[in-house]
Amino acid sequence: MELDICSIGNAIVDVQFSVKDKLKKYLDEHSIPFGTMMLIEEKEQNNLINFLKLEYGEPVLACGGSATNSIYAASSFGSNCHFTCKVRDDDLGNYYLKNLESNSILFNPTAIDKSSNLSTGRSVIMVTPDAERTMCTCLGISNTLNISDLDEGIIKSSKYIFIEGYLVTSPSALETCKKAIKIASSNQTRVAISLSDPNIADIFRKEIMELINIKCDLLFCNESEALSFSETKDLYAAEKYLGALVSSSLITLHEKGCMVSKDGNSEFIEGFKAEAIDTNGAGDMFAGAVFNSLIEGNDLPSSAKFGCYAASKKVENFGPRLPKESYMQIKNNFL
Repeated sequence: MELDICSIGNAIVDVQFSVKDKLKKYLDEHSIPFGTMMLIEEKEQNNLINFLKLEYGEPVLACGGSATNSIYAASSFGSNCHFTCKVRDDDLGNYYLKNLESNSILFNPTAIDKSSNLSTGRSVIMVTPDAERTMCTCLGISNTLNISDLDEGIIKSSKYIFIEGYLVTSPSALETCKKAIKIASSNQTRVAISLSDPNIADIFRKEIMELINIKCDLLFCNESEALSFSETKDLYAAEKYLGALVSSSLITLHEKGCMVSKDGNSEFIEGFKAEAIDTNGAGDMFAGAVFNSLIEGNDLPSSAKFGCYAASKKVENFGPRLPKESYMQIKNNFL
């Protein structure tokens, strides 16, 4: 079976709260950096959820995970997709896999673990009135993703493999990514990698570089991630640094647009106006739209423009995804 995109990522159920600015005081008291993703233990996450429920009421649940959201978007735009992940055989895990299945996304037979005591991964996502999101994630069983979960045939038959940068925090997942990229590099499958988060790009720079050094045809990041990974405060210096590492890169600039770099040539793609209420998942939507456009034969600047347009529609809605029917509406309106 020929596939457009296969991906490896953390299977995370988003626990979303719309919060007030006063949350920043709580975040400071608990050393949680505002506007980024932080890994926390399950007990600490449960305490946070209980606090937020008392302050803001019941959360909105959604199947999330950075790569999952991108694959969901690409699939909804019309691409054939596969996702390699790990969940526990619990309510959240089954909810997650049913969500993939109902959206025509294939997944690995080993995705569900019936023996582990670890829970399915969760991310507490706090969205403030400025549309910024702060995430506190407990990876749970997703942290145990390993090489045995890979399907070599799936990678060989895919046009792209997409590696989520968050995976480098797990030694077994990191080795899984290395193996997957090596398979891809031997089978003309193009490799795309995301930096995922400024903290990840900083703390796990060595691990990300190990993946890039095996093969990376396309690197996704936002401005903060690019600066963090490149160890500079100058965006153009960061773009030049990334250009020396990979043949193509995309640096998103929030509502401003995107910087496209390919084979040493740079181009700025202007963003689209939006009434943003939630930026959670905007970068994921961007990546999914870019993949779909590239697979349909468009060049990188045109695909980045479609990605910016799709992301502008995502931020006008709460949650990491849109209703399934919205994706083709976005695509048709853009065309």
